[in-house]
Amino acid sequence: MIKSNKSLSSTPLIKLGLASAIAVAAFGLTGCGGDSDNKSSGTAQVAVDPCLSVDCTASGFVLPANAIYVSPGAADGADLKDALITALTDIPDNAVIVLPKGSFIVSSAITVTDATGITITGHGMTDTKLDFSSAPDDDGFKFAGGNDITIRDLGVYEAPKNGIKADGVNGIHITYTSAIWETDLEDGGDNNGAYGLYPVSSQNVLMDYNYSKGSADAGIYVGQSNNIVVRNNIAEHNVAGIEIENSNNADVYNNVAFDNAAGILSFDLPGLPQAYGGGVRIFNNATYDNNTPNVGAGAVSLAPSGTGILIFATSDVEIYNNTIVDNDTAGIEVASYFLADDDVANYPTNHGSTMANGWSPLIKNINIHNNTFKDNSLAVPPKAGLLQQIIAGYQSPYNATGSAQTAPAIIYGGIGELLSNAGQLTGFNQLVGENAAADGVNYNPYTAVDLVCSHSNINDNNKNTLNANDLNVGLVYGTVATDTNNWNEDQSAPEATLRIDKMENNTLLDCTLERLSPAVVTINNKKYGCTADDSALAACAL
Repeated sequence: MIKSNKSLSSTPLIKLGLASAIAVAAFGLTGCGGDSDNKSSGTAQVAVDPCLSVDCTASGFVLPANAIYVSPGAADGADLKDALITALTDIPDNAVIVLPKGSFIVSSAITVTDATGITITGHGMTDTKLDFSSAPDDDGFKFAGGNDITIRDLGVYEAPKNGIKADGVNGIHITYTSAIWETDLEDGGDNNGAYGLYPVSSQNVLMDYNYSKGSADAGIYVGQSNNIVVRNNIAEHNVAGIEIENSNNADVYNNVAFDNAAGILSFDLPGLPQAYGGGVRIFNNATYDNNTPNVGAGAVSLAPSGTGILIFATSDVEIYNNTIVDNDTAGIEVASYFLADDDVANYPTNHGSTMANGWSPLIKNINIHNNTFKDNSLAVPPKAGLLQQIIAGYQSPYNATGSAQTAPAIIYGGIGELLSNAGQLTGFNQLVGENAAADGVNYNPYTAVDLVCSHSNINDNNKNTLNANDLNVGLVYGTVATDTNNWNEDQSAPEATLRIDKMENNTLLDCTLERLSPAVVTINNKKYGCTADDSALAACAL
């Protein structure tokens, strides 16, 4: 579903979809065969396309002479289950497995265990289409353990559970790959799988030039993992477009997220084996028209429909140079876990074990700068969901100004910071384990390095509307503990004051923070990211 093709100030909005994902992928190639090794020595040289003389995939990946071909003559509609299981059993290290061209059935999940250095490739996202709809209630492809694994140039359709899952892999590269469910989420999500592309509990994760559509959870997801680059992907019509969860050292850049319920998310959720993450940079993405109904279950159901970027119960995140357009609820939302669970007194009982490992409901060190906002937060009345009453308060006289306002493009909850500054959470320090405490996890009053900051953002609102100058920042709960306005009448509990002001006035969230370091991914001894193969990329110099 494409609901808009309005133009962005820095990123042209075209009617993106699978065909556009293929075009975007091809745009990055120097030729069909990818980068050329020819060097200039003062005489002009013509790069030779290796795909003129050898077999290549649609993305330009050269198929080696010793590749293992799976059912190369298979007819459309054939079931590849047995051939795939045979080819991927006792697979040699560094093997290249080539799936045939065409549209095929795969009537079982395909599991690969503890492989090393392998590549599984089709001939292209639309050239090798694998329909898992007749498989039992399971994933499409599952990688359990292993090192330096690549899956590329194919499309996974209608997997009953997740499209492609990689669990416990050190070095996983998913590229030029699609995960698709064709049923619209407006139909309730019962016919849609959970995650599209789904590395979890892994190290050195690289996801680029992929496309995901129709996921009832996250289209492109990385969870409980470390050293991550997610770049040049398209996420369309999922509940969550792109999500980083309980993960460390992640760069998310040059992606497009549209027509999801929420575009790009960074979460830390309680109760997971990797208790918390950080060091997440979200930059140079386009996130627009993310207004699809949220039909998700579990934690993702908390994400308000109409969200451009959501930061939830996590710390150490930098959000910059993104183009954020036409998201009905807000451009950027920053919230502690208290928004979902406000039973503060029972946190030791309900979450004590995960807090001991370092999970925290708080949000700290969130740096929002140099983003371009256009026509966000305009749904009246507000969309149903977690922020509905808050947005309604901003749109009525029941906010700090006493008059109805355009809802904030950037909205920060603030309650966790207020409770910390009031000393009401210091008892939680007793729950924090030694390792987490050494890593800086605490419930002390906020210092300058803990703040949520917003500066140097750009108003690109439609100048022909009444809301042209209303690019607002909102603070739901004031954060100054000594301000009596931030508490109820007997000063016993926080009270939402719904502060709001124009972003250009710099009265709310006006602070600066140190920049975060780039993520680096290493696969097969090659490094990827802004300090490696993208070092010359303009986005990486911002």
